[in-house]
Amino acid sequence: MLGFQKYQAEFTAHIRNPQANKKPARVVDSRMGVYREIVFNNIFASVSACFPVCRQIFGARAWRKLVRGFFAGHGSETPYFREIPAQFLKYLDTQPVAEHLKQLAHYEWAELHVSTMDVSGNTTGHTETPPLSAQPDLLNERPILNPAHLLLEYDYPVHMLSKRHKMAEPESTHILIYRDDQFEIKFIVLNAITYQLLNQIQLHTINGKQALLEIAKTLNHPQPEAIVQFGQQILQDLLQQGAITGSQKIAKT
Repeated sequence: MLGFQKYQAEFTAHIRNPQANKKPARVVDSRMGVYREIVFNNIFASVSACFPVCRQIFGARAWRKLVRGFFAGHGSETPYFREIPAQFLKYLDTQPVAEHLKQLAHYEWAELHVSTMDVSGNTTGHTETPPLSAQPDLLNERPILNPAHLLLEYDYPVHMLSKRHKMAEPESTHILIYRDDQFEIKFIVLNAITYQLLNQIQLHTINGKQALLEIAKTLNHPQPEAIVQFGQQILQDLLQQGAITGSQKIAKT
């Protein structure tokens, strides 16, 4: 290393982990302390703001220790400050943290992610996206989910965890997070069938009725039309809530 590179390496190593790395020579400790405090506090504030429930469950001391470990030892893969919470999730995966808390952290991060999603422009990258129909037809056309959304599946009821309820028994949990036209983040806890319905619509170019009939087939339901009628009401309700924005005609091939 050149002299200035060696100095930079010592300087940043000390800021990240002052207990394990001495400060550079000829630097006044009180001045170095300003950097130690400011840089860590910025990281701590960013992480804590994204994971408020996790912070409450861990407690002040354990949470600070966890963030300090992240700051000292995690090699981030991005220089962008807004992506620090996502890097913290990766760090959590390497730590001996209970699985339900890792999933809670992902759930809390998902809210931030949806709030900052850029859904402008053409999302296909190749062709023009067909316009929404003037009058939604959720059975005979393809229902379109709000573009700013995440469809999530967890092994624990993460939405029930809190400072008072720190533990949870395993329970398959499905949640839709989306951003409405007022830029507010909404959460809908889904049953397994509704989750499967939205997943089908999201992954395949099929209309609502086709998706519902496929679910009826999977369930081996004796009355598929009953599933279609029930599912139509669910789709309509999601449309009214803004989770579905409308429907598109499916181009014939």
